Amino acid sequence: MTSKNVQRLTCLVALIAVLLFVQATASAKLPVPKRGFISAEPAATWEQGLISGNGTLGANMFCRPLDDTIVFTHERLFLPMGDPVVPPDTASQLFKVRELIDRGLYKQATQYAFDLSGQDGFMYPDPFVPAFDMNIKMDAQGDVTDYMRSVDFQTGVATVHWADDRGAFERKMFVSRADKVVVLQITGPKAGLVNCRLQLTPRTLSDKINERTRQQSNARFSTHIADVNTLADPSFLTFTNSFAKAYPGSIHNLEGVAKVKATGGKVSVEDSTMTITGADQVLVFVDIQLIYNPRLPRLAETKERLSNITPDFKALLERHVRIHGEMFMRMKLNVGGMPEDHGRTTEALLAESTNENLNFALVEKEFDAARYNIISCTGELPPVLQGVWAGTYVPSWASDFTHNGNVPSAIAAMMRGNTPELMLAYTRYIESIVPYMEINARHIFGARGIVLPSRSTTHAYNNALAPSFAGGMWVAGASWTAHFFYDYYLYTGDETFLAEHCLPIMEKCAMFWEDYLVEGPDGKLKFSPTTSPENFPANTRNQGSFNATMDVAAAKELLTNLITVSKQLKVNKKKIPVWQAMLEKMPPYMYNEDGFVKEWLTPKLADALNHRHSSHLYALYDGLDPEIERDPELAEGFRKIVEYKLENHYKKAGFMSFGVVQLGQAATSLGEGELAYAALVRLANSYWLGNMASMHNHRSLFNMDISGGMPAVILKMLVASELGRIKLLPALPKAIPTGSVQGVLCRGQIEVKDLTWDKKKIQVTLKSAIKQSIILQLPGEIDTVDKVDGKVSIRSGGNGHSKKITLYENMPVTLDIVLK
Repeated sequence: MTSKNVQRLTCLVALIAVLLFVQATASAKLPVPKRGFISAEPAATWEQGLISGNGTLGANMFCRPLDDTIVFTHERLFLPMGDPVVPPDTASQLFKVRELIDRGLYKQATQYAFDLSGQDGFMYPDPFVPAFDMNIKMDAQGDVTDYMRSVDFQTGVATVHWADDRGAFERKMFVSRADKVVVLQITGPKAGLVNCRLQLTPRTLSDKINERTRQQSNARFSTHIADVNTLADPSFLTFTNSFAKAYPGSIHNLEGVAKVKATGGKVSVEDSTMTITGADQVLVFVDIQLIYNPRLPRLAETKERLSNITPDFKALLERHVRIHGEMFMRMKLNVGGMPEDHGRTTEALLAESTNENLNFALVEKEFDAARYNIISCTGELPPVLQGVWAGTYVPSWASDFTHNGNVPSAIAAMMRGNTPELMLAYTRYIESIVPYMEINARHIFGARGIVLPSRSTTHAYNNALAPSFAGGMWVAGASWTAHFFYDYYLYTGDETFLAEHCLPIMEKCAMFWEDYLVEGPDGKLKFSPTTSPENFPANTRNQGSFNATMDVAAAKELLTNLITVSKQLKVNKKKIPVWQAMLEKMPPYMYNEDGFVKEWLTPKLADALNHRHSSHLYALYDGLDPEIERDPELAEGFRKIVEYKLENHYKKAGFMSFGVVQLGQAATSLGEGELAYAALVRLANSYWLGNMASMHNHRSLFNMDISGGMPAVILKMLVASELGRIKLLPALPKAIPTGSVQGVLCRGQIEVKDLTWDKKKIQVTLKSAIKQSIILQLPGEIDTVDKVDGKVSIRSGGNGHSKKITLYENMPVTLDIVLK
């Protein structure tokens, strides 16, 4: 066992010893989790329920004491909507689309591209939907009092607590990564007092939600879900259904099984309802199976597996925490939250936190909640818009993988947030849809390589077209995915991944650019047709366009990185000069009349700044592009965009959360701490509910985008990295003069084990997986640097803000730094 594993095991032993009841400030007799929250209000809708997940299974508990609902989901439960539509081969007509754009007939170009598709309208992929509900009814003697609910992020346990005249009752739930089941425990104040009725039911909505949504969801259920069957016997509840519009390769049937074990008491069954009376406690295991071959049901197999699980809640939780807790506990943030605030309800914290007086305990809870959410909803697949949780059959935007901004936000903190294994869910998914992306490139653009659609789920055909929506023209997506492939290598140093996974994706992206780009009369390459995601130039009011800044930046990044990788792996010798020549012909950045970098690199198309997306900031999402770092005027042109949008478009309360993430990411890359803080304030105050689930709009529309994006913005304030260089506190705002963070991963196989700052005093502990020399850059002029512990070589870094240090393999070093 390695020293790192020994250290982690030691931490786990300590964690498991206190995982069940961590005694912090107590409220209503429910302990406040040390890393978690308490909430005083049950859910009115599914969006407000307490969420738990193991990446594959999701569970959402409404926490209503006497009449509760738990919604169960599966990460691959995409409702079959019929055979996917393959884009027809219209590449022979690409010249006409380009000709219309060249003539300034943008609306006609977009309409013509849509007409070529043969579609009746915009087409979403198969939507992400819920599996079924469990309804739990219990009795009470006297009034229900002492209500509280909580989630412990360290363990994944969601708890609802209440009392009546007999004493306190609780339901505890978690979704086990070790045993791959949902575990539910129901307890009372003493033996023999647990009485409940359990039933599995379809998710036909009776929640207090929008009436139109209810009607649409129930209507889709009635037309797409068939053969619903719910049964109960003294040991099991089962739920099965088929899908009316299944197609070859889709899911055909769904099977849900709940194994119920009552300790003491009596169990009776009537129709599909199980009634338990006089029990000491009730333990329930729930699993979901998606059946792709209807001739091969798995109901009996699932029952047998659940029957073989030891009915010991504490032992099962310990097994789960060894996996989930170890991931969560790799990181901790302290930005000055008051201890007493950590013992308050989330509703109170959200009510009191303002843009002028941000509550930092709330920020710390949201940071933890965000990491918990992403860990809990990443399994074989990366998070869809709603993670691994669903509540209706008509989710917004199909709750799909929206690649033109949402997915990149959701995965933005996986690497620097010290969960690199989660990024592999994303890379595996992208690799699985390569055949679809190749068809998109060939059929629509007549090109080799790959084109990622703006949205996908079970397939990745590019159907995102409508007469006024040019999503099918978006071409930057595949290169954006290649960024994450390459970044995984930069953080981990995994050369096998680089050669076998990253390089092939990058090469396919380059093939597309080689075939798609054409040289214009000015000798520069032209990107046409294209679109800057979901925005349109102010002077055309149509999304069809050319030379979108995002496309140019993505192509430049892809080709630059591919040249570097090819040289490192000693491949593509003949191709490197071709790619270098392409880079020399890229359109240069341009400025509008106010000095802002333009969203389209042409004088023919005018900016439309009041839009939720900021796609032209692409080069600043995940670091400081060297071209921008070298050019103060260019950096200022990007800074003005961020400042304008934060002060104008995003000054109003919370319009589209990941748009704020994009602004925060760009601000941190530019080292603009105050702008980054303005973004953080909006993220913290506008997009969270009391259940610590993140939202898409102002405190509404369940969505996981900023559960990845908000931690990324915070961590980029505190640490920035590239190969050979680490910046400490590169965008620290004045409002956070003291604090600490633990467990930040850096490019170059380095971990910032601990970073503590107090005005001009900084202490940092670094650990490198390899021996290497790096530049350590500080936010001000250095007065002194002293080694506290470990082995290190310290030399001048070339200026007063930097030191060159040599780190040794797996040998942590702690430095005390004082700034002048």
